[in-house]
Amino acid sequence: MQNNNLDALFRTDEDSKMSLDELKKFQNTKRRIKGICKALIIRTNKYKPQRTVESIDKYILSTNKLDRILYSEISSFIFSKEPYVRGVFVTNLEKLLLFSLDTDNNVTIDVQRIIVKIYDHVQLALYQIENTNNIFADSIEEAKENLHKQIKGVEKEYITILGIFASIVLAFVGGITFSTSVLQNISAVSIFRLLLTVDFLAFVLINTIYVLVKCIFAINDKSTDMFNIKIVNITCLVIACVIIGAWLLNMDKLQSFISNHLFWSKQQPRYISSFWRI
Repeated sequence: MQNNNLDALFRTDEDSKMSLDELKKFQNTKRRIKGICKALIIRTNKYKPQRTVESIDKYILSTNKLDRILYSEISSFIFSKEPYVRGVFVTNLEKLLLFSLDTDNNVTIDVQRIIVKIYDHVQLALYQIENTNNIFADSIEEAKENLHKQIKGVEKEYITILGIFASIVLAFVGGITFSTSVLQNISAVSIFRLLLTVDFLAFVLINTIYVLVKCIFAINDKSTDMFNIKIVNITCLVIACVIIGAWLLNMDKLQSFISNHLFWSKQQPRYISSFWRI
């Protein structure tokens, strides 16, 4: 008989509809379960377990009800309340459970069973709320981390673009300035002093660009497969040593050799003399 009633209650075929009596039982059961839940959110110091026991006993004795507890109403009631209200609900429910299990209070077995079932279902609902909050919190943290990574990636891209442009501008302007300075002073200073200046400026310019590009790679967490800067620095040092050595050895003989064997130097000897003068 009970199975038939439940089948009729949850049937969704168009040919069969819930009878008026079953609908009234459903609504009455729903109302009574909600009333029991509302009784459990009274302030703990004013809560009287005996009244809830009497309400449950009336529910059991009533014939205008379903043969089962609507746990969905309990879950809906718990989910809709604030954490503070849920805390009061659980505290009063525990107080009701202890009251019903006390043999001195003469609570019937049926009432005790319903109270235990309600308590068990409420604990399950609280676990569900806690798990949902944990999942939601983890999702928020994950979203924050992803957003932070995206923002950091955008910042790296901007820094990379600005660094590339800075390297290009530095190389271009430095090269133009470098060439212009050399050409303007080629006949005004000693060749050794000029070559040392050129070597030093090349050393500074190349190392500056190298450090800038390496910093760009480091910001983007990428390995650098650039040229070996040590070889370039050693080359600049060797060139500087050769120039200083030639300067110290006095290149007057080389000047005479150039004057005697190179045809263009014979036409302008005074420029060559000033060119090699220290």
